[in-house]
Amino acid sequence: MGFDRVRQILDQGIATWQTAPGNDNPADLSGHGSTFSWATKAALLAAVGHGNRLIQPGVIGNGKGNQANLIIDLRTGLSGPASRMPQGGPFIPDPQIQEIEDWINAGCPD
Repeated sequence: MGFDRVRQILDQGIATWQTAPGNDNPADLSGHGSTFSWATKAALLAAVGHGNRLIQPGVIGNGKGNQANLIIDLRTGLSGPASRMPQGGPFIPDPQIQEIEDWINAGCPD
């Protein structure tokens, strides 16, 4: 699996979130920070949201993908269930989160 699949999962997650009643359409992600993006692989690997790297360099390619802030945020939220992303759901399904974790564990291939 490559970055295009990761981007597809994240894009679909936001698209699904936008359709839920009460959520912004389009989603306003500007509050996450100026470098919060997954438009390219380089952007995702450099992305910071609310002061935290989404994918810390130390978790790439060594079986520690489950420790990436992105994975934690998508599964449980960094600060607990109330902060799980996308906020308030609907959430990205667990098998797709696992695909992103596997991509990180594989070294974030193109």
